[in-house]
Amino acid sequence: MRSGYLWLASLAAFPLVGTPLLAHPSFRRFGVACRFVLAAGVGMVLLSGTMTVWALAGWRWGPILLLVSAAVAFALRGLIPKGSDPAPLATQREIGAEGRSTPAIALLCACVSITAALAATLAARSTSPDLLLFWGPKAQQFAAARTIDAGFLSAPYLEYLHVYYPPLVTNVLAFGAMVAGRFPWGAATLTFPLLLAATGVALFGILRTDGSADRAAAASSLILSALALIGIHAAVAGNAEPFLLFFELPAVALLVTPAARSDAGKLLAGLFLAGAGAAKVEGLPFVGAVVLLFVLLDRAASRPLARTAILLLGPTAVSLGVWFAFGASRKVFYGYRGYGRSMEFHWDHFSGVGSAIGSALWKVGYALPFAVPILLLLAIRPGRGRALLPLGVAAALSVFLLLTYLQSADDPRLWIAWSAAR
Repeated sequence: MRSGYLWLASLAAFPLVGTPLLAHPSFRRFGVACRFVLAAGVGMVLLSGTMTVWALAGWRWGPILLLVSAAVAFALRGLIPKGSDPAPLATQREIGAEGRSTPAIALLCACVSITAALAATLAARSTSPDLLLFWGPKAQQFAAARTIDAGFLSAPYLEYLHVYYPPLVTNVLAFGAMVAGRFPWGAATLTFPLLLAATGVALFGILRTDGSADRAAAASSLILSALALIGIHAAVAGNAEPFLLFFELPAVALLVTPAARSDAGKLLAGLFLAGAGAAKVEGLPFVGAVVLLFVLLDRAASRPLARTAILLLGPTAVSLGVWFAFGASRKVFYGYRGYGRSMEFHWDHFSGVGSAIGSALWKVGYALPFAVPILLLLAIRPGRGRALLPLGVAAALSVFLLLTYLQSADDPRLWIAWSAAR
């Protein structure tokens, strides 16, 4: 039990690493709680990236990683020009002057959702088998070796570990295991309710900068409720999905608020996109879809195009570039692996795939967690560009996942049954 508490306490290192960047005046608009959570996200990205660089160089992990990562966070402040924050002070005062009834109700609903996720996690109702199959074993081995163990990943009988999966989740889990002295399996499952709560705090802090705390609270609460229900049914505790969503949702939120018009906002969004890309394989197409749609839908905010591309895509390119360089240099993997031949799709599975996806989604609260947010977004029409960005990203990822299932030469219905909801 002591190791579990130490492992959870080690999570405090991530906001410490990210604070040198989030302490910049351009981020004061988000509030203290939101900046703390955003600093934790930046800290995860930078510390995981530094751990991967150390592994590529052949160096063992140690306390110096924290200092180097924090130094990188401080150096990133140099990319933010003076006067980067476009939010007028009047808007910030108006936000604080709103009533408290709607935020209070939304907070209550969010607390119920987080409590339900915590209860399901503690009862082992939502424990993911993937934690036991590959996330946990890899993190445990890397912590013991104090590096990304290429010999372990190269073992032919361990191919089921998905050795090419990006490193952020494993690195974060391994960092805590080094601090605790062992890998506490039970504590690792608590990343589900913890990251769910952190996602809600980040979303509210970002969305409220657009002028309405009521709308921000309602939207954040709705998203948290949907994620909690999906996570409980899809058993994501200890899996990578809580990490993936923790990075994906704030990144999109930043790009649909006034923060997208500043270099500071774009840099922060780029770091969270890098977190998504380094959390799971499907994070990479997510990054591509977000950046492409942002450039197409908000031409004014995306100028100058070259600088926007660097701020939004640069962190992902560096993060995954180092990871692929490690795999190639150790002859462990050479990029991501598909589930079939490249660009070969088995269209005879189309009807079965469609029905299996529908069945999998229906089993998660009658598909309400997926349908209700989309229908509400369409109903309130918050602005053409702002509505199309999340809707377009969702559509693009749906097509990507459909094509991924169609690549399998074998009948993918069983695979869909346990993965589609996630």
